[in-house]
Amino acid sequence: MSRASHLASFAAGALVAGTIGAVVAQPKTDRYAALDTFAQALAYVANDYVDPVDETRLVHDATRGLLSSLDRHSQYFSPRRYQKLRQDTEGEYASVGLVLGPGQADDQHPERQPWPFVDDVIEGSPAAKAGIEVEDRLVAVEGEQTAAGGKELREAGAWEAKLRGATGTRVKVTILRDGWTAPKDFSLVREQIKVPSVSVEPVEPGIGYIAIRRFQEATGADTEAALASLQKTGNLKAVILDLRGDPGGLLDQAVKIADDFLEDGTIVTIRGRRGSVEQDVAHKQGTWPQFPMFVIVDGGSASAAEILAGALQDRKRATIIGERTYGKGSVQTFFDLDDGSGIKLTTARYYTPSGRSLEGTGITPDIEVGDFAGEDVVAGAQGDGGDSGATSVNGARILERAADDPPLARAIQESRRALGSK
Repeated sequence: MSRASHLASFAAGALVAGTIGAVVAQPKTDRYAALDTFAQALAYVANDYVDPVDETRLVHDATRGLLSSLDRHSQYFSPRRYQKLRQDTEGEYASVGLVLGPGQADDQHPERQPWPFVDDVIEGSPAAKAGIEVEDRLVAVEGEQTAAGGKELREAGAWEAKLRGATGTRVKVTILRDGWTAPKDFSLVREQIKVPSVSVEPVEPGIGYIAIRRFQEATGADTEAALASLQKTGNLKAVILDLRGDPGGLLDQAVKIADDFLEDGTIVTIRGRRGSVEQDVAHKQGTWPQFPMFVIVDGGSASAAEILAGALQDRKRATIIGERTYGKGSVQTFFDLDDGSGIKLTTARYYTPSGRSLEGTGITPDIEVGDFAGEDVVAGAQGDGGDSGATSVNGARILERAADDPPLARAIQESRRALGSK
């Protein structure tokens, strides 16, 4: 019997679960007959297939097929992939602190290979201390080239996996930066890394910006800390919450954040097998002030991100800006298997406070943003010279980004309108 993992979700979103006993509808005799048939097929393949086969791999492949035949969200994970999944959901693991993006051809340097690029460097990590920077190229890991012959040799995620390992172990990375005549080697010692899921920046006086990358175990607490920091600096008069590209994660964290903004009423309803129903409701205690709030979403906003956006939209607490969301209205639970592998199984469906199912439809924003003059937002900030001016280097960077980011620009403009400024 599997053990339900304490990790209730990751990219597809899920439900924090306790141990769940599997209930099979058919009689035991029928179940055993089916298992006998499978065992027979396995024996024939193992003994009589023209080439020798790995029986463990056969069982893993069969389990993968079993899950994939159910729906697009149920999935089997090998022991190695399952361990990485657990680490990602917890948001903490031993590595050097590099987040990589896929390799791309460089038009200015056609002679270069499509090496993965450094998309982010975790603050305080070994890579950050060594001076590795965003946009650097990862040429090799432990002498193994990351690209050759004009092709990536592995996906960026596979190289990230190689950078993980036991705390205190050493790994050599080879880095190339624009302006360098040749790549340089860095010998880094892996440390325990906490990957932040929440980032916060003031945009301009009164307006704060919070982005949630995914819902991990500390996301609720980190969001509250972000709100407190904006309140301390006087930038909590209007808030922009960016959920774009957020694939979901732990459902309880999305519920916790919704509870921060709602005083009462339903946040989400979960309907499981045999008619079981669970409701999460908001509580007045701990609710933040009713400042204007604007949530940015896109086609990459899924599951737990949709639960949060849907609750705030249905309860008229926030204006949703951007593009239609992914449309995932089911709940997955993770179960540990005895060999270290695991399965993600659809165990319920969820509904927003108004009773909407988002499966296949997603959330339609209140303000759908197509072409929008983002440059006007920056011009308005620079030309005013008063309260709408950027408050920091980070705020200036957000405004600069908005020039090429129509949904963000529109959210800033709507925040200004709500505050009675430009």
